[in-house]
Amino acid sequence: MPETKQPLCICYGMGVDSTALLVGLATMGIRPDLITFADTGGEKPDTYLYAPIMQEWLRDQGFPPITVCRYVPPIAKYRTLLGNCIQNETIPSLAFGRKACSLKWKRDAQEPLRRRLPENVRAWSEGLKVRKAIGFDASETRRTYAGVGNEVDEYDYWYPLQDWGWDRKMCERQIWAAGLPVPVKSACFFCPAMKKPEIKDLAERHPDLHQIALDMEQGYRTGKHWRGDEASTKGLGRRFAWGDLVDDGTGDE
Repeated sequence: MPETKQPLCICYGMGVDSTALLVGLATMGIRPDLITFADTGGEKPDTYLYAPIMQEWLRDQGFPPITVCRYVPPIAKYRTLLGNCIQNETIPSLAFGRKACSLKWKRDAQEPLRRRLPENVRAWSEGLKVRKAIGFDASETRRTYAGVGNEVDEYDYWYPLQDWGWDRKMCERQIWAAGLPVPVKSACFFCPAMKKPEIKDLAERHPDLHQIALDMEQGYRTGKHWRGDEASTKGLGRRFAWGDLVDDGTGDE
């Protein structure tokens, strides 16, 4: 029986860093066993449009296709992060300084598929760890993930872009060199990490989605979790509400 190799799984965000990661692997002749993308149901329109472009490129490289995953709540009726926030009169946890939305709607969405992958099952049965590649570029050397619970015993975390010394500019150059357009920053259209110019751009290019985000924010500011004007989290911008930008016309940093 051939020796079991360590499986390689890619957490693909469909942004610049994770796309460059796949480009680099193809250049080096390293084929992943699984590529997963967690769809929160609220990704930016440009991200959804990029998916078929990337699928075709992966096919040409002989790579497995992107498998789209979604977190399915065991009891609640909502099926997206947006639905979660609206039903519970809240906004993404990042606005409160936490990362629960990322862990639930990104990490937990992909894990069931990884656990069913035959290559992973075989590796674990033989006491091997699965290698999980994550696209943090070389400017993010402090950004790593050690894993929690069983993950510590089951996964080796690999940050190829940091090993290769690829910063954001290098990632963009490598993507162009591979014949691919550079994707937009991967995030939900209502992400609390968005800068004011990005919020303004959303309002101009996708006013319908911007309005949905404002409605979500208003649900929080009038809902059961609102603590009034003394609340530390004012809205989707954490220290400010997106709705205030509409009122005063602000679009600067």
